[in-house]
Amino acid sequence: MARALVVYESVFGDARAIAYAIADGLSASLAADVLAAAEAPAEIGADVGLLVVGGPNHAFGMPRPSTREGAVTQHGAVIADTTTGLHEWLQSVRVPRTGLAAAAFDTRSSGHRMLVKMDHAARTEEKLLGKLGARIVAPAAHFFVADTTGPLVDGEEDRARTWGRSLVGLADFRAVS
Repeated sequence: MARALVVYESVFGDARAIAYAIADGLSASLAADVLAAAEAPAEIGADVGLLVVGGPNHAFGMPRPSTREGAVTQHGAVIADTTTGLHEWLQSVRVPRTGLAAAAFDTRSSGHRMLVKMDHAARTEEKLLGKLGARIVAPAAHFFVADTTGPLVDGEEDRARTWGRSLVGLADFRAVS
């Protein structure tokens, strides 16, 4: 039986909360594991039928070593290793087959509309998934935080659960080769 794997990067805990809410939604129909990118496997197992990845927007994109370091020095984030995260994991993970069903999410500010449109973490996540040969099964989901260090805007975890439930129906596991 196929299972889902949700891999996330979180700096202040909001993307982690969203990842667990997505997995909760998925688990109504599909076994789902949640792992931080730092603990994610170097190779996706053959039993994984759906890969969901996500993390925060940092400086209009996915976190990188410099933005992680900035979160530590400017906002007091606790990050054990600022040199690696979701971006680096997606660049190195091995996917033993093409067509793996996948989806991406990000957390972003609920502030100024123009700045929010410039946030591209999930878009980059989708590009990296495509380079792995994954098949994107849903448009990226964006979950909102009230400020740089959070918290999540009210209702976002419920929205993430609903999105997780919807992914099961969109991922045609028979299409995996």
